[in-house]
Parts: sequence; C-alpha cells; structure tokens
Amino acid sequence: MLYRTLLKLKERNGLTDDLKNKIDIFFATGRITEEQYNELMDINKEEEPKTETN
Repeated sequence: MLYRTLLKLKERNGLTDDLKNKIDIFFATGRITEEQYNELMDINKEEEPKTETN
C-alpha cells in the first residue's frame, strides 16, 4: 500500500527532492523493497550492456 501511495505522489508531482528523501527513508527502514525503490527512483538495471560495433 505504501508503494502505491508513493507511486501516485510521483505521478502527480514528479520526483521532487522531498519525495526522493522519503523514498530513501522508506527503503532504508525496510518499508519498500529494492525493486520498488529502483522503480520509484527511475533506476533501470540493464541485464546486458548495449554496445554498438560497426
């Protein structure tokens, strides 16, 4: 439920510094998972790095 609330706040107001701080605190205290944290903070983990060769 907390994750959904944070996601709605992000959609309404964008990822403000205040919201980033709140997300950090909730992650540090174990209230949201690492996967949820990464999604809320727009952290994209690429499984395979993209390389371009000509």
